[in-house]
Amino acid sequence: MNIMFCGHSRLPDKETVSAELERSLIAIFMQARREGIKLEFLCGGYGDFDLLSAITVNNIKKRFNSVESSIYFITPYITQSYKQRNKQMLTIFDGIIYPPIESVPYRFAINKRNEWMVKNSDIVIAYVKYSWGGAARTLEYAKKKNKFIIMI
Repeated sequence: MNIMFCGHSRLPDKETVSAELERSLIAIFMQARREGIKLEFLCGGYGDFDLLSAITVNNIKKRFNSVESSIYFITPYITQSYKQRNKQMLTIFDGIIYPPIESVPYRFAINKRNEWMVKNSDIVIAYVKYSWGGAARTLEYAKKKNKFIIMI
């Protein structure tokens, strides 16, 4: 089962968001343990919500070590600066995936990466409070694709 994260870069109420996110992820891990499902988490790696999501997944993975699970940083670019950043990302993520978006202009890469994540996910965990910006666009796209959405 593939789960992606979609959220704003700033969290005004980090403690509340963290508690809700943890409850949702524990429920997913419990279902995976009952049903023998492998979990793969896809994360864009930008901002507070993505960082909180990655940290929370890693903490829960330790508690549910019988569940096969991985968390991946989905990078929108293969630039030299990103290659250096990717080394740092491997301290948080199990791996890095570059989706097949090589032909996309640089300024559209994040949007296309987000669309790729939606297409390749079964569940979208979203923290979206505003109707503008990348997180809102990604959530709307997930709704159009009829993805199962957990709102935080």
